[in-house]
Amino acid sequence: MDTNNKSLQTFSDNSLTQEQTQALTNYLPENFIPKVKAIKTVKQALEQRTSSLAKIKKNVGTVRTEALIKVYLVRLNDLLDLKKPLSEEAINEIANILTTDYYSLTMTDIVFVLQQAVKGKYGEMFESLNIPKVIKWFEIYFNERCNTAEQMSQDEKNKHNSLFGRERSSEAVNEQREFSKQYTINKLINRK
Repeated sequence: MDTNNKSLQTFSDNSLTQEQTQALTNYLPENFIPKVKAIKTVKQALEQRTSSLAKIKKNVGTVRTEALIKVYLVRLNDLLDLKKPLSEEAINEIANILTTDYYSLTMTDIVFVLQQAVKGKYGEMFESLNIPKVIKWFEIYFNERCNTAEQMSQDEKNKHNSLFGRERSSEAVNEQREFSKQYTINKLINRK
């Protein structure tokens, strides 16, 4: 499909700084997929420190951000060898939807979802792909991602509370009381 070549040409545009070009190059399949293949869970995907689509879009523009996503969608088409793959127009629309509706996702998330789809996590393809099928994968993932992030936040809160909050051991509570007594005594002594 011609979209892959157009997308790659978009990255080599002279209007990009060397830093922008390098950032985009880091996300190309040959450089990025080996890193994403090691990710097995949504939690691991969340723990990766890659830029959101919104940040990439701000740094290099909408056209280049969508081109990056299109490279992966074309790759998906090639890997699945479907009788009715995504059309170029469908690929363009999906890339646009992802950058406008799912802008908080990262490239790690995008590639992880597509890798999971290749593995069959989102069900049978039935020899065809279309826009609603692909967007549904991202909807499912986004909800799972939000739930996982909420759980991670709750776990962090519980960990923090167990160290510094109400769930402290009696020894820690007694130590805190002793410190408070000493502080109060020192305060009274210093007033005189």
